[in-house]
Amino acid sequence: MFVSDETIRVKDAAKVLGVSTGTAHRLLAMLLYHGYVSQDRASKLYVPGPMLLSVGLRASSRLDLASQARPYLEALNAELNETVHLAILRGSEVLYIDGIETTKTLRVVSRAGTMHPAHCTSAGKALLAQLPRSALLELYPNEELPQVTARSITSRAQLFVELESTSARGYAINFGELEEGIGSIAVPVRDRFGSAVASIGVGAPASRLGDEQLQQFAALARSSADQLGAELMPPATTRRKAVATAPTDGADGSS
Repeated sequence: MFVSDETIRVKDAAKVLGVSTGTAHRLLAMLLYHGYVSQDRASKLYVPGPMLLSVGLRASSRLDLASQARPYLEALNAELNETVHLAILRGSEVLYIDGIETTKTLRVVSRAGTMHPAHCTSAGKALLAQLPRSALLELYPNEELPQVTARSITSRAQLFVELESTSARGYAINFGELEEGIGSIAVPVRDRFGSAVASIGVGAPASRLGDEQLQQFAALARSSADQLGAELMPPATTRRKAVATAPTDGADGSS
C-alpha cells in the first residue's frame, strides 16, 4: 500500500485486507510496535516506519551489488557456457541474488531469488569460510545440521573441516549436497577492505565437473570476483571506522 500511497488510514487497510476496522487497527498497532509503521500524531495516519525503511535500504543495496556484478556474471557465463550465480550470506542461509543459465540442454537452473542452507552449497561455504570461529559457533550452536541429500554435511565438526579445506584450496566445492547430480564451485567477492560481501559460483551437472573443469571454473570465477571486488566500495560504517583508525602524520613520531 505504501508503494502507491504516502499514508494509510485504518479503514483503507481494512478494505484492502477484507477485514473489520478493529482487526486492521490491531494489525497496524502490531506493525507500529515493531517499527514497521509510524503514526502521525496530528492526523493519526500511518506512514512507513524505520524498520520498513531499513528493509528497503537493504534491498536497494542488494540491487546495487547485483547491477555491479551483472557484467562479470555475463562474461563468465559466456566464457564457460555454464550457469553462474551471485549470492550473499543471510545467517546460516545463502540468498542467490542473480543468476544466468547456460544454453546447454542439460543444465543447472537459475536459483536467483531463492534461499538455501549455506552448508549445502558452494556459494554458502565460500562465505562461511571467511568467518571467524566465534561467528560460526553463533550460526551453528548445535552439532547436528539439517540434511538435504544423502551427500549433505550433517555435523558442525564436519562443516568446520570442510571450511578449513575451502580456505586452503581457495574455493568452495559442492557435489550433490543440495541437489543430486549437481555440482558447483564458488569463490568469495571481497571489497577494497578485504571484507567478503558476496560469492560468485559456477554450477554444472556432475558429469561436466572433472578435476580439470574444477580448476578452470575456479580460476575464472576468482578473476571475475577480484575484478568486481576492486570496483566495490565498502559500507559507509566500515569506511568511517577505517578513517578513524588511520594514523595521522606524525602520529608515530615521523612526518
